[in-house]
Amino acid sequence: MKIENAGARTLLLLAMTVLMLSPALANARGKTQTENNPKNLVWPLPPDKPRVKYLTMYSNNFDIEPRKKRSWVDKLVGAPDPNKTVYFEKPAAVATDSHGRILIASLQLSSVFILDVKHHTVTRLRGDRGIMFISPLGLAVDNHDNFYVSDPMLHMVMKFNSAGHMLATVGADEGMKNPTFMAIDEARRRLYVVDSHLHQVLVYNVDTLKLVHRVGKRGSKNGEFNYPVGVAVNRQGDFAVSDTGSCSVEIFSPDYKFIRRIGGQGTRPGNFVRPKGLAFDSEGNLWVADAAFNNFQIFNPKGRVLMFIGNFGNVPGAFDLPEDIYIDQKNRVYVTDQLNARVQVFQFLGGD
Repeated sequence: MKIENAGARTLLLLAMTVLMLSPALANARGKTQTENNPKNLVWPLPPDKPRVKYLTMYSNNFDIEPRKKRSWVDKLVGAPDPNKTVYFEKPAAVATDSHGRILIASLQLSSVFILDVKHHTVTRLRGDRGIMFISPLGLAVDNHDNFYVSDPMLHMVMKFNSAGHMLATVGADEGMKNPTFMAIDEARRRLYVVDSHLHQVLVYNVDTLKLVHRVGKRGSKNGEFNYPVGVAVNRQGDFAVSDTGSCSVEIFSPDYKFIRRIGGQGTRPGNFVRPKGLAFDSEGNLWVADAAFNNFQIFNPKGRVLMFIGNFGNVPGAFDLPEDIYIDQKNRVYVTDQLNARVQVFQFLGGD
């Protein structure tokens, strides 16, 4: 009887193991419909007109680079395999430049990866001029392809040229504590830097890197923040700030005046739990990544929620701790999917 019970328990454990592993095995082998036809993914589903389409994802260097051949001589002499896979572990921020290169800040690897899709190369930047990244979190790119990296552990923002050479640092004079995400207003020559521990948005002249304004202070009133994280600028110069502590997004005019608040704590569409990255599309819609909901939501220019995309998972269109969202000039939408170690790319197809 004891032997039968032990056998039954073993069979039960095996069955449970198979049930738990079967989705992962199906995904790994490409057996699910989602994995077989990821490029057919659209939102919303038919018969509604599609507004967003899944394009691709980037998780490691071989999503860009070709694999190198290893000759029989290399094998004979024991030369190391040149095909080392480097995953973009815990990608925090993403941006693109005018050449279509994709920049990814990896928190876990303390690196910024530059993906040149056209030339099939991946460059890894760890710092420059004796300053090494510790926790690269935010990215922004100006119209000269200079890029800016915020590092909360270094309490600064670093400016690099397109070749990856450091040009300047900012933050020490302003007492920067915890810089997170950034955005650039090219028309007004502004660099917006969110400092979550100062509970402010620091505004710099993007050319001189001089501080020109501070937006907000700690509090719960309109125009005040409680651990803000994300920022984005639309074509009219209005800028949005995700205030993670209040589970909302605040909108400001170009002259720093409060306009409206979107969302609030809750579990319904239009609410947030941990809003992080923000982006505006060409039609003025606001896209908000929520790290707790494992999705992003889309709001019209008046702040009305239009739709949401995503849930917890590792298949295309699902997320495990999304952090940043970025939209390029062609309305391609890039979302960092931290614990899945990838950046997912979507196409905004336009709306009414």
